[in-house]
Amino acid sequence: MCQRYLMIVELKPGLQTQCKRVSILVSVSDNELTLKRKISEKLQAIGHQLAKDYVIHRTLDKALATGKLSIPAAQLVDLAQRYVDANTTAQLEQWQDSVLPSFNLDITAIYHAARLFDLISADKGMAQALHKVAAEHGNADAAFAFGLALMRGQLRAPNGPAEGTRIVRALSDGGHPMSQIVVAEIYLNANAYARRAQGIALLEQAAAKSPVASYKLGEIYRRSDVVARDMDQAREWHVRAAKAGIADSYFHLGTMLASGEGKKGASDLPGALRMYELGAAAGSVESQYNAGMCYLQGRGAAKNVDLAVEFLVLAAAARFPVALLNLGKLFVEGVEVPRDLRRGRNYLEIAKQCGGGADGFIGGEAEKVLEKHRHIKEMQCVIL
Repeated sequence: MCQRYLMIVELKPGLQTQCKRVSILVSVSDNELTLKRKISEKLQAIGHQLAKDYVIHRTLDKALATGKLSIPAAQLVDLAQRYVDANTTAQLEQWQDSVLPSFNLDITAIYHAARLFDLISADKGMAQALHKVAAEHGNADAAFAFGLALMRGQLRAPNGPAEGTRIVRALSDGGHPMSQIVVAEIYLNANAYARRAQGIALLEQAAAKSPVASYKLGEIYRRSDVVARDMDQAREWHVRAAKAGIADSYFHLGTMLASGEGKKGASDLPGALRMYELGAAAGSVESQYNAGMCYLQGRGAAKNVDLAVEFLVLAAAARFPVALLNLGKLFVEGVEVPRDLRRGRNYLEIAKQCGGGADGFIGGEAEKVLEKHRHIKEMQCVIL
């Protein structure tokens, strides 16, 4: 009998849903087509609009999704229920003692399960309890997650923030990159110049293993008052981060090229568009929007409204307010694209919900466009 496992699928909120994630049982033998069918059936069952209204993101490692977690879903659910019972009866130590054998002594699997419960559960207690077990058996990532939760006061524990800081600092001293990033941020927020220099040095160490550190260094050299601005350094770090998978670095590289930062004011719009397209493909919503606007306005390439709409739809699927507003205007005005009142109004209504900034500017603009074109349907009805 084929074992079944729990896969968590996160949905970038589509145009007709507030659902954020769903859980689906999958088998080790499931191929990509079968997984897509199961996802589609699950979305239909919860009333999620299908087709182009959503983008699926698996939130856990592919190994977890394809059944390499060493505990089946039913056993995982049982573990969760026993945690609830133990928490109620103050028998957490006994529950923690049962975790290791439940996972067949697989410490990495305990860490993955902790990540899973952190994702799907409003109560983070079980996730942190699993992190603690994995940390006590040498998993540095679990120790970091547990220490960070203590540090931020997310767990009730005696001297929690101080103990969490101690854990994270110790991991940083041992070369754990995410811990180095957290400690670096503490140093960078200090007033003392020497501390800030230590922060930069720690980020540079972390960057050897973590592209997140490269991204942070890129932004520090580009726009921070922590160090003297250095566009060449900013570009170098963002290039490293982008090549290592940080999609937003492509967006920053594109804006730097568009504005001529670091090149004596010389703007490179084709180069900027190339960066936006790379970022869009990697999942950067800002890059998707900027690529769409470049094609819509003919900046960096010949004007191409079809391509513009494709990129803007990607950003709109992530509920990016200004993309929703501009798509709505395109379709209700019907100048650049064939008029589609229903589609355009739908985008504008969602733009109103998203607001866009503390002042609600985007929402206000969406309402103005809706009001301006509200009469069109009534006129069409009279003609018909």
